[in-house]
Amino acid sequence: MGGNVERFLQQWAAHADDEELDLGPGLADLGGVETVLQEAGEIARGPRLPYLLSALARGLADLPPDARGRLAEAVLTGLRTPHAAWILSEAMDVLCRWPPLLDLLGRKAARILADHTEDALAGDGQAALAQPAVAGLLRLCLAGQASPHRLLTLLTEITGQESPAALERLPILIGIAHDHYPDAELVTVLTTLHHHAGLPDAARADAGYELAVVELRGALDGSDRAAVETGLRRALLRFSELDRTQEARLDARAYASALEAVLAFTPELSAPGAHRPDLAAAADRLEQTVQQGAAWRGRLHQLDWLSARGLAQSAWSRLVENLRTAQHQLAQPSWYSPATALNDLLQIYLASRAVHTCTAAPAEPGHGLEALVSPTVEAAFVRHDGLLHHLEQALALDPAFTGHPDAQALHAAVQQRRSRADAGGQDVMPGKALAGHPALSALFGSGAALPADRLDQELLDRLEGLVQQSERGYTPTGNARVDAKMEELLAVLRRSPAWTKPDSDSFTLLLESFLRFVHDRFDGQADLYGERTAYLGPPRPKDDGSPGVWPEKAVQDDLHQHLSGMLTPGSVQREIIDVASGRTDVTYTPRPGRRFVLEVKRRKTAYSREAVARDYLAQAANYTATGPPFGMLLVGDHSNHRGGYSGFDDRVWITSCARSATEVPRLVVVAVLPIARPTPSALRLPSLAH
Repeated sequence: MGGNVERFLQQWAAHADDEELDLGPGLADLGGVETVLQEAGEIARGPRLPYLLSALARGLADLPPDARGRLAEAVLTGLRTPHAAWILSEAMDVLCRWPPLLDLLGRKAARILADHTEDALAGDGQAALAQPAVAGLLRLCLAGQASPHRLLTLLTEITGQESPAALERLPILIGIAHDHYPDAELVTVLTTLHHHAGLPDAARADAGYELAVVELRGALDGSDRAAVETGLRRALLRFSELDRTQEARLDARAYASALEAVLAFTPELSAPGAHRPDLAAAADRLEQTVQQGAAWRGRLHQLDWLSARGLAQSAWSRLVENLRTAQHQLAQPSWYSPATALNDLLQIYLASRAVHTCTAAPAEPGHGLEALVSPTVEAAFVRHDGLLHHLEQALALDPAFTGHPDAQALHAAVQQRRSRADAGGQDVMPGKALAGHPALSALFGSGAALPADRLDQELLDRLEGLVQQSERGYTPTGNARVDAKMEELLAVLRRSPAWTKPDSDSFTLLLESFLRFVHDRFDGQADLYGERTAYLGPPRPKDDGSPGVWPEKAVQDDLHQHLSGMLTPGSVQREIIDVASGRTDVTYTPRPGRRFVLEVKRRKTAYSREAVARDYLAQAANYTATGPPFGMLLVGDHSNHRGGYSGFDDRVWITSCARSATEVPRLVVVAVLPIARPTPSALRLPSLAH
């Protein structure tokens, strides 16, 4: 292509910054609407099709209907006859990045991709188009732009007689399709590809890995402990065999190491006197494998939409961290049980198999990847038993509950319920004792001895909040921005020379819990957890009728309760003295001698990043003086929010502080949370406010 558009494109590329290059050119950057219309057909048939899509997306709202229709038809023509397979892949990346463009072209593009897939598998089209066509069609299905029926029909009709060139890059996509649309015929196809002598070893290994993941999924969805354990052992055999025969499959080795460690918590190995594997050694092996895998993948091109990378890293770190802590806790009441271990494994599966997809409604430019779609695994037994165990440990170990006179009776009731977790039959609600507490009622079911006339309702309210919060902790946020923010912050932290094991695992785990808290409170109403989160809403007037102000302690209490419910029991403390000559707000101590401090402040005036650093950074950084150089600062923004407030992305960042030329810079994760917020209906733009 040597027309005017090409000349304008080269001029734009020579002067565009990184953000503009990532966003793609607009119509003006390509010479204007008329110039693009004149050359649209030629552009669409060549390697510049993705640029044409970007330009159309950026100018879509301002285009006249006729110009919009002509450019859309040119794009569809380009998708029907792509210049090369990689062009089709890049074009789909652009299409899935812009929701308005997806709404305009998504369904027609899905039909084109299905035709490409059918032709490639039948030998009537280019075999190389099979992978980008299947990948694009799968993404459109997950985005709600296409029915999965034709996709599943095309994939389940694979017999192995198709061209190896068309099949060799499909096993991973078939596995992802099975995660979200669990059709047994897809497993049959994976088995066929795994034993296909005409496929390269790497493709057959991909199929073997996906079959192992299918076994893992089935195990996590087991109806009782026996079914879960049997399925995990089958998955372990597959992952171990793949690790033995394919040296480069670090993903299989990581899962094999994780399963070996998790199976150490089966009833037989957990019994008194039983020989239990060295959990510290298991954690070391798993940590090394995950680290090697991350380094290896960092040098390869990755399909960004195939996993929640930030949350997946956190999920692996959680398992490693919990295994290390469990090794030191074996002589104490077991806080790390089969239930907890299985939930750790479930989180790894959900995060590593989640798919980034687009919102259906229009979004701001370039932010179409807004949702994380996790696999449709119910894991009812694993989740239920995990929540019961979490409640049991809170009643036994958390000082917020242990001192209450009703705690012992409730603890006995939880133990009774856990002892019959494998019993058959349908549970019924336990009656008046837990009326008004649906999460607790769902956990206890029938058969629990609950003294209805003696249970303190305030205690039940707090336990209800704990269980609801824990349920959220076992569920991916569904928002790709949380994962993107996690990945963004981890990328900064990894540049620190002090970012080494085990501190990096501990802080990664803390970081995810912190981001979940901030994100959850951004969305939450003031009555999210009753009085605990009332500070999110308008403050109550003082006794004399003057305007009230929420105390800093309200934010501290909420953060402390959240982290206590997410991290190892007893590892989160309030107001520890003699730290950097002061008293900390919230401290996370994953193991003796290692601590991370979270400083909490309340700010009555409008914030800026410079003002936050000036007023609070010195104190937050000083708390790291005798520990790892990583900390956190949460600022409750109590300023005037009548005009609204900026978003989650804008209010979370990392700032660096070094008090000397030789000190390792202290990295402090900062979050500014708007509190004392008016109701949405009361918001007004400043220019319109009266």
